[in-house]
Amino acid sequence: MHDDRAALKQQVKDASDIADVVGRYISLRPLGPTFKGICPFHDDHRPSFDVDPRRQRYRCWSCGKHGDVFDFVQEFEKISFPEALELLARQAGISLEKIQKKPTGPSRAGMLDVMRWAAEQFRECYFEAPEAAMARKYLGERKLTGETVRAFGLGYAPGTGGWLVQRALIAKISADMLETVGLIAKRNEGSGYYDRFRDRVIFPIRDIQSRTVGFGGRILPSSPVSADRPPPKYYNSAETSLFSKSDLLYGIDAARQAAGKAGYLAIVEGYTDVLMAHQHGVGQVVATMGTALNARHIKKLRGVSSRVVLVFDADAGGDAGVDRALEVFVTHDLDLRIATLPEGLDPCDLLVARGPEPFRLALEQAVDVFEYKLQRAWAKHAANGVDGKRLAAEEMLGIMAMSPSESSVKTDLMVNRIAQRLSIKEETVWTRLKELRANRKTSESREAPRPAAVASSTVPPVSEPQTARAARHEIELLELLLAEPALVPGAVAEIPPTDVEHPGLRKVIEALYSLHAEGQPPDLDHLQPRLDNVRVWDKCRELYDRGLDYPDRRFTFQKVLARFRERSMERRKQAILTQLQGAVDESTNLDLLRQLRDLTSRGSH
Repeated sequence: MHDDRAALKQQVKDASDIADVVGRYISLRPLGPTFKGICPFHDDHRPSFDVDPRRQRYRCWSCGKHGDVFDFVQEFEKISFPEALELLARQAGISLEKIQKKPTGPSRAGMLDVMRWAAEQFRECYFEAPEAAMARKYLGERKLTGETVRAFGLGYAPGTGGWLVQRALIAKISADMLETVGLIAKRNEGSGYYDRFRDRVIFPIRDIQSRTVGFGGRILPSSPVSADRPPPKYYNSAETSLFSKSDLLYGIDAARQAAGKAGYLAIVEGYTDVLMAHQHGVGQVVATMGTALNARHIKKLRGVSSRVVLVFDADAGGDAGVDRALEVFVTHDLDLRIATLPEGLDPCDLLVARGPEPFRLALEQAVDVFEYKLQRAWAKHAANGVDGKRLAAEEMLGIMAMSPSESSVKTDLMVNRIAQRLSIKEETVWTRLKELRANRKTSESREAPRPAAVASSTVPPVSEPQTARAARHEIELLELLLAEPALVPGAVAEIPPTDVEHPGLRKVIEALYSLHAEGQPPDLDHLQPRLDNVRVWDKCRELYDRGLDYPDRRFTFQKVLARFRERSMERRKQAILTQLQGAVDESTNLDLLRQLRDLTSRGSH
């Protein structure tokens, strides 16, 4: 089984060029033989992320994340290695049947298959079923063209409670799977299931790779409603491992290329706003799932554009939305701007009424969120004179205090701008900001729950055993063996595993030696199935990358072998000296002294 899995992993890896795979998630630009991009794993404010097709590796030189194509997919998708293997194998058209074990639960790839199937059912219903006539009429009245509807895969879910359940039965898709992906739910009385989406226009929600991961449903205006329990106008999929409304942006896959050309990504509030923008050639537009912009969104956005424009209409761009945007701005390295639309029109209405130019102009004239908030704060308090300046400053600094950064170029600039705009001494602004940050830390420490080990007098605290730092020559040995497996036979002949004192490194050495003894390539790909500790595996990838940087690995390997011989001799000398201290027999004493002399003589040559 190990052999089959390792061979399959290598086959999938060979078929999955890392630059192509990573390029599906984040924007990359060529730089010589490598590619550069914004790291999706931390708040990267400059392109720190390298993808090297020659080595089929990636590395962020800022946060340190690194690895191969499997590691990237695992890290970005937050999935296990078997799930990453399955996803990449499917993309490469490689079958996993020979080595797949009986699944213990629904796989991510299987869930994506069901979502794709469901999107096809809804789309087919919209275009072909008589009962979808009102849905087609509604979208026509919203001025959405058939081309736009097809491009975004819009569909319709009939009003009958078990339409999708019945179609799944015919397609031999289990009800458990449909429930897992949030398409159906159990009836209250416990017998049977019902469709979660009924009499709604369906908007498939896709991830950045255009895979359907959820749905949004808009109730038709003609749909009968209950007076005591009216249904929500918009209804999203249930939260699943595929779909989280706080993590997704509607239209991100379609907007990605246009955002690269425009230099920014615009965020609106509704599905139809996105559709109408794209229909009018303004393709750099996405929407949140009814949630405020948050840190999880930022992580996705970084791979697409470093500038984001939030769109508010003149009436709805209130303090709450701007304050949340400013909080994101001060706590993340992001060029965040605010665009307001004229006369309280939402993007869809503006585009239909006036065409794309006024909307595009509003996006291009967007003001950075800090300046926008400062203007609004001063306008609100200006009539109060000196006290108004204090209130405006308090409003700005209260949000800035949420940033964990004590000082940064961005903070310096913001403090300077507040001081200049409100005619307050910069020292005064800094003093007040530090006070607010100190108050916030004090408040958080009071509210923080006590650790369980302290709160309970019956459970003593348990500390993990501390592992001593590995010797440099032991680390170098593993770096070399991982980077150049052809050196393993030489290590086997010279260095027994017991000579490696660090337990973690010794475990990896033993696994490499075991692969060699079994006739398997002692490389990183064959090693992974032998390690059951994620931290050890992460360390191996790090050591592998460092080993690749050695200019002459065979020469360094000889130096490492010499160091192991020295350490082995030192241990034997120490053992002899210990025996000499306890020796009472003169002949034993002479024999030990002879051994010590031979070792010393051997070490001097």
